[in-house]
Parts: sequence; C-alpha cells; structure tokens
Amino acid sequence: MRFAPIAAIVLLATAALAAAPSPETAWQASLKDDNKDWATAPHAILKIQDAAYLHDGQSATLEGMKGKPESYRWVAGDRAGVLIARVTQGKPMIVKDGKTYSEADIDKGIPVDTGIDVRGMTTQVEAGVIGARFFVYNQKNPAALAFKGVKYFPYDPAFAVQAAFTPDAKKQARVFRTSRGTSKAFYRVGEAAFTLKGRRFTLPFYADTNDSGKIDTMSAFFTDDLTGKGAYGSGRYVDVDKFGAFPPKEIAIDFNYAYNPNCALSPFYTCPVARDDLAIAITAGERDPHAH
Repeated sequence: MRFAPIAAIVLLATAALAAAPSPETAWQASLKDDNKDWATAPHAILKIQDAAYLHDGQSATLEGMKGKPESYRWVAGDRAGVLIARVTQGKPMIVKDGKTYSEADIDKGIPVDTGIDVRGMTTQVEAGVIGARFFVYNQKNPAALAFKGVKYFPYDPAFAVQAAFTPDAKKQARVFRTSRGTSKAFYRVGEAAFTLKGRRFTLPFYADTNDSGKIDTMSAFFTDDLTGKGAYGSGRYVDVDKFGAFPPKEIAIDFNYAYNPNCALSPFYTCPVARDDLAIAITAGERDPHAH
C-alpha cells in the first residue's frame, strides 16, 4: 500500500504528458490565432482602413459620411470633422463632440459609425521618438473579408534549436529603416549562437528597452537564402520569451514560428526592414503572401 501514492503520481504525470500537445499541434493552434488577429478579431489587422502617425503636438481630423463606412479617412491638422486625434506630452488623445477621451478609452476603441471605430496607441514615429498612431477600423473592410489565411512552410522540428545566449553589455540602440520610409530604433541586447542543419550561426536579438529588469521578450529580424524567393522580401521576425530573468544563458528559437511583419499585408504599419542575414534557406515559418 505504501507504493500506491508513487504509482498515482506516475499515472498523473503520464496522463499530463499524454494531454500536452505536441510541438506541431501547438504550432498549428497558433496559426488559427494568427488568422483571427489578421481578419476576424474586432481589431484585426486587415480591418484597418486608414492610419495617422503623429508626433507630439501634431493632430489629425477624421472625415467621413454617416452610413458610408468606406469614406472615413484621416486628414492632417484640426478641421471640422467627426473627431480630432492629437498627441499631447507623448500621450494619444481624441476629442469627439466636445468630449476628451482617456488613453484607456482610446485603446478600447471610440465608436464612430456602424462597424467603424478608432483606436490610438503610443509608438515610435521616428527612431527613438515617441508619438502615437491612430487606426480607423472597418468591420467590413474588403481586405479582411477576402483574407484566406496565413501561409506557412510545413512544420519541421529541425528548425527548433537551443541557442547559447551572450548578452550585449552596452545594449546600444540600432536604427532600422521601415516600410513607410521612416526609422525605428531597437536595443541590441545580445546574440544567439546555435547549430542548424549541421552549421553554426549567430543571430542578434533586440528589445524595446535596454533596462535588463524589463526585458521579457526579444526579437530577431532576419533575412535568409529564401528572402525574396518564397519568403517575404523585407525579411522575417522570430521572437523568444519565457526565458526567465534577463540575461538567460540559453534560449529556445523555433523558426517554425518565424513570421512576416504586419506590413507584408497591411500598408498601415511601420515595420523594420531586416538587416541580419542567415546564410541558409529557412524552409520554416511564414511564406511570402505575394509569391505564386
């Protein structure tokens, strides 16, 4: 009888392992979430109809006609219109019908018309310069209605690697050109060294902050031998998280989760163009949505 508790623990552990999804199953589930974020969620990327990027002190006016959802567009400056968006002391602000909305309200969305609302959030508008972006969402945007889903290479476990991580003591900002002809800065927080297909590689990783205590996610922006030849021409991104306190000694990189920047399908984002190259064909992750 004294061995019964041990047997029960073994059975529970076995059941937990059996219930845990395989890496490929978890990956497939993530693609379903991606599709929601692209086209079916209330604030899906492809429901964005227009965008205004504003520096501190700048404003834009939303114009449009009631009952014509496709008519809602931003124009620069303060004018007579549906609402006015501003950036004041680095914070997004919206004024509509004499009411000033809080940042929390703006993040949730300000209704404008049936199926139309506006959201605003802080973002880099130039390298190291914080402003805000304001998106107009149309729930019946043709781009969202026509979306057929993300396209990925088949899952390949060989592209999931363990990498030794060397932190960058200086964590200096690196400036990237963006898809909208502006610039963004990210902090180079270290580099990962790993073996892939029998070859050794190193890949820099970046974060939004250089405060070690606040780094809980890192991203790499990379090109490879498939860039422009089946993979998106401006490069792809891969993220790592759940590594504990920064800096980790080792990180898990799964290139099956490598994804295109939002600007691959939406003209309303400012996406950094990748500059770090891996001299190998990464036949994993998201494909070029424009390739035939």
